[in-house]
Amino acid sequence: MNDVDELDGLGESTLRAALRLDPDERPARFDAAAIVAAAEHRTALEQVLRAVRGIALVGVSLGIEAVVAVAAFNVLANVDLGGPFGLALSTLAVVAQQVAVIGGLTASPSVAVAALAAVVFATIYERNGRESLNVRAS
Repeated sequence: MNDVDELDGLGESTLRAALRLDPDERPARFDAAAIVAAAEHRTALEQVLRAVRGIALVGVSLGIEAVVAVAAFNVLANVDLGGPFGLALSTLAVVAQQVAVIGGLTASPSVAVAALAAVVFATIYERNGRESLNVRAS
């Protein structure tokens, strides 16, 4: 480490990092070169076994998914939804009856005339019946 000045300004920490001399540094988890080297050295039998294992894993997962789907279908097929749907429909019918009564009241011409008259009288009262808001200084 005495010749650090001759290495174009590389510091000791840079050299230690390059040489992996620091104890807290760990090698990379996935070394691409090592993976490629290991893949190149596999025999045909190993490659076939890996392919068969992959296909078996996919087959087992599809089988589990099919079993779960069939079980869920059987459970949901036996559920009687008549009670909740009947309750929802009866609630909807009661609300519709009340809305129809309110709609009938508002469709009457007397309600529209009374509402218009109320707006007209309120406007006239606001203009004439109240004192001015201007403060008169004495």
